[in-house]
Amino acid sequence: MPEKAIDALFMNVTTNTYLKNGHNYQAERLTLYLPGNGGLLTAVAMMCAGWDGTTEENPGFPKDGTWKVQSEGFNKMF
Repeated sequence: MPEKAIDALFMNVTTNTYLKNGHNYQAERLTLYLPGNGGLLTAVAMMCAGWDGTTEENPGFPKDGTWKVQSEGFNKMF
């Protein structure tokens, strides 16, 4: 469901704030380092390369013509 994946990654909520230092900001009370950028990058890599059983190119992106995606060097997630 590529459209839902895009919607989730771009939800306009505080917890979707990714800072330059790699911190995934949650709330003022929670100041410890949360490496959410790694999760975001993993999700995008899976959207590009796919997972076991996928055969199409860039399977995680909508096929409605709004996305023009080029990727190389990613391995499928198992």
